[in-house]
Amino acid sequence: MTAVVVAAGVAWAGRRALRKGAAKERIDPFTLTDPWRTFVQNAQSAQARFGRVVEGIQDGPLRERLADINGRVTDGVRSAWRIAQSGHTLHKMILEVGGRSDSVARMRAREKEFSDKLAGLITNLDEAVARAAELATGQLGVVDAVAEDVNGVVDDLEALRLSFDEVDGSAEPPQP
Repeated sequence: MTAVVVAAGVAWAGRRALRKGAAKERIDPFTLTDPWRTFVQNAQSAQARFGRVVEGIQDGPLRERLADINGRVTDGVRSAWRIAQSGHTLHKMILEVGGRSDSVARMRAREKEFSDKLAGLITNLDEAVARAAELATGQLGVVDAVAEDVNGVVDDLEALRLSFDEVDGSAEPPQP
């Protein structure tokens, strides 16, 4: 009986792990046109640099805290990816519709607005990564400021993604 219960538990855990793995979306900037591709590449680059900073710090509270922050950086990259996908779709729509109508002009203005905002947020993410590198020198007091920076950028990215979704009518319901 115990073996059956263990086998059922292992099977359940395996199915759950597969679902989680399938739920992770593959980020491929090369499916996008510029500037959207570059935004995603820059976000991925910031994420990789942050990961290297975390790896370079000795085990302990500082590394654990930065590892937590690295999870938020990952969330930011995912948000940037979704925004870039939406921006790419909007760009393709503008090209398909073409012309110089007021509607196309408004769509171009919206695309530029989202592009400018995303560029600024990616720059902020880069700055937060640079601050994290300062922590490698052992300045534990700076951790909360870096966490605040990263959380602010990720929250802004998510807000931008939601506003983009509202514009194109595909907004997801808010997550608890």
